[in-house]
Amino acid sequence: MSQGSQTYSSLEVHEPDPEQYQKQVVSYPDHSLPQPMPLEQRTGASPTYTSPESTKEVVTSASEYGYYKPGQENTYNQHPGYAGAYVDPHAANSPPGPYGPVGSPMSGGTTAVYSDQYPPLAGDAGEKAKAPAATICGMKKRTFYIILAVAILIIVAAVAGGVAGGLAAQNSSKTSSADSKSPADGSSSGGGNATASDSGPKPLDISKLTASNFTDGDGVVHRTLFFQDEYNSIIARRWDSKSKSWATDNLTDQLIATTRPLDVAAGTPLASASMDLDPHYETHLWFLDPNNYIHSMAATDAVGTPSGWANDTLDDAFLQTWDGGQLAAMWQRCEGADCDGTWVVAYQRPEGAIKTANSSMWATATVAVNSTDVAANSSLAIIPQLSGPWLDAIELVSEKASSTRTMRVTTYADTWDSSEDRVTELITDIPQPATRQQFTVTKWGSWNQALYLALLSDGTLEGTHYDGTSMKSLAGISFNGGPDVSFTAIAMTTDAMFYGISDDEVLEYSLDTSNPSQFTYVGVAYP
Repeated sequence: MSQGSQTYSSLEVHEPDPEQYQKQVVSYPDHSLPQPMPLEQRTGASPTYTSPESTKEVVTSASEYGYYKPGQENTYNQHPGYAGAYVDPHAANSPPGPYGPVGSPMSGGTTAVYSDQYPPLAGDAGEKAKAPAATICGMKKRTFYIILAVAILIIVAAVAGGVAGGLAAQNSSKTSSADSKSPADGSSSGGGNATASDSGPKPLDISKLTASNFTDGDGVVHRTLFFQDEYNSIIARRWDSKSKSWATDNLTDQLIATTRPLDVAAGTPLASASMDLDPHYETHLWFLDPNNYIHSMAATDAVGTPSGWANDTLDDAFLQTWDGGQLAAMWQRCEGADCDGTWVVAYQRPEGAIKTANSSMWATATVAVNSTDVAANSSLAIIPQLSGPWLDAIELVSEKASSTRTMRVTTYADTWDSSEDRVTELITDIPQPATRQQFTVTKWGSWNQALYLALLSDGTLEGTHYDGTSMKSLAGISFNGGPDVSFTAIAMTTDAMFYGISDDEVLEYSLDTSNPSQFTYVGVAYP
């Protein structure tokens, strides 16, 4: 603080300074009174100090044998607790204290610096040996603390090294995979009844399942599955037609030591999609936290570093879903080839409407289906749709809230406005939405044919086939080969591969596109 030409400290001290006064009192005692010289100083020894426990022993001894009073030297010295008479060799040179040569009977709580208040035991008079230095665990304090610091550093280094090594080993082990051979055309991920050679935690019993695929510029097919394991971690399972093997990434573990670790709701809905715009190949995943907000992770170099997952912040948008609502996602191509397209996520808002948010501006979501036209907690599916020569339209599958409880598809054509006029019914009289109920869709034949599947709450599957001209209900769905199944979650890629969780395994099937009610067992995709 400055005033005129003078400068003042903001930490001014006014007299008298209590701290300075205390120091003066301690450093300069009142010499108007006689000052007893501690015995240890008068004998040339260094001052020592007793612990509180030692002080307690002195007080106890004094109360047991009586106090030493002037004129009672003979009686005192002959007490059984003492072996001989006490004679202070320095008494003639030292002035008596205010309580005489012995000291106050109330001074039992003083430190050993005033140890001349009590006579030493016989044989101790005149002892000049220095008191032992204070120790901890038998070591000097300084030595102890140095060793302790070194030990702490070693432990910290070991823990850090162990975590890093564990993650490296985990990533290494998880990229090891099964010898699941594919058919020569590379269209299927497994082969026969082959199973993955690396084991892992079981899928969470309420886990959802999602799958996506793309084909890179070299013609290599890539497929990725996502589900939760029994520890609530999100697992990515990757396959490609070049290695013909599966690899595993634990997305939760990958981010556990970052500033934004995953906080995933148990049984969260899962949605995924892949981009195949050469030379850009990406795979994205969307899921919910315990407060029903949407989060995302992405492998933005899905060919070069397919295990390189990172948080996708969604531009910090807050997208909240209905409690128990589902998710669906896709990559929407541009009309023409002059942009990278957009990522689209469909979800049900807390007020009931189905909205779609996209990567051009995540925070601005658009109503696709009004709340009056959709059931609460409706299952969702979404897939690209041809619009003339371009694959830039969208089909959104949901359940209508009505007496007939209908699974239906709504088409996006440059806008969601008047979407109720572009609705096609797929399956009628399905149960009300339930946790186990899920929709999925795939296409083939240059995106001209489609299969819409519904896993109902009782575990049965119903489907509708679009043959390019009309919708046809399927009489039944058959899974040929492989184990008996009771699916708790299902998913399909856009290249007509089916995946389902059954009996703690993720099973893979290929769709018979000539007869879309038939699926052929390929193998175990996990574990």
